[in-house]
Amino acid sequence: MKILRLTTLLDFGGQEKQYISFTEKPELLQNEYIFASIGYGGFAEKVLKERGFNVKVFNLPVAHKNLKNIIIIAKWLKQIKPDLIHTAASEANFHGVLAAKIAGIPLVVVEEIGVPNKHSKIARKVFRFIYKYADMIIAISENVKNVIAEIKEAPASKIKVIYNPVSQPPFYPKKENKKFQWVFVSRLIARKNVTTLIKAFSKLDPEKRGILHIVGDGVERNILEKEVRELNLENEIFFHGFQPEPERFISQADVFVLPAFDEGFGIVIIEAMLQGIACLCGKGGGIPEYLTDNSNGWFFDPFSIDDLSVKMNHILGLNKQVINKMGEKAYSSVKDKFTIEKYVENVEKLYSTLSK
Repeated sequence: MKILRLTTLLDFGGQEKQYISFTEKPELLQNEYIFASIGYGGFAEKVLKERGFNVKVFNLPVAHKNLKNIIIIAKWLKQIKPDLIHTAASEANFHGVLAAKIAGIPLVVVEEIGVPNKHSKIARKVFRFIYKYADMIIAISENVKNVIAEIKEAPASKIKVIYNPVSQPPFYPKKENKKFQWVFVSRLIARKNVTTLIKAFSKLDPEKRGILHIVGDGVERNILEKEVRELNLENEIFFHGFQPEPERFISQADVFVLPAFDEGFGIVIIEAMLQGIACLCGKGGGIPEYLTDNSNGWFFDPFSIDDLSVKMNHILGLNKQVINKMGEKAYSSVKDKFTIEKYVENVEKLYSTLSK
């Protein structure tokens, strides 16, 4: 089968990491794959091309209101004639499904990569309409599936949970640091809630709080950097921008922290756990499906600066051996759960089932 996987961007982020992991072992793939993004490309585009895959970057404005995207994508679909289109991310689902129907693509799979609990009444009606044209909906966690069904965008019978694949990160030796090392890795956007992390960090004892590394880029970076300056924390909070190998930073963490409000899955958390790093995460989305408070990690209320500050202060008071033990438990709990092999098998089995 010729399969098109269409998403919003092909730069860096959770969906792009999914594609990179998916193509890491091409010998596992039984179908022909083409990758495309409605908006711009970048890091993931480069990796996919280097691996020999056909990649199309439209460089179109990605907002739902840009209905011309549908016609442009439909014309291209008529040229390449895929047997199945698999869209992922809100804008790609919207434009891609409609374009697929115009182009007469036989099979349509959509993937919901976030928790759609913030969808307005209008958005729910729109996606209820869009999902009627999908042969199957993939949810990246049970939580995402449950929310889609609860808000009646699609019936549970039409939704299949397939967890993301997570590549085993390379080993990086850990350096000795006198100061405690907190590491955050993700896009710098509102949903990641980085401002809560910065404010919670500022409330900790300056003699004990250590260093906070913020790895990633995004529209909020200038705002966050200004906030750090206003709090006089430039010597304790460091912005590293986008890094092609964020694992190098994660590997040096005493604790990885992600304050996001509602991660649909949280690939970067699994990446940290696979490095044996203890994680402190906002409780929400799909994270509780693999992380348990005070068992293989810690949770806090992402809407409470004080709760995060209390949890960080609690961790700072623990013996390093206790923290390392938590990291060991984290590794053991996920090492065999989110493999590339399992993901490829599950996705290609779904494609095969739909084609019969």
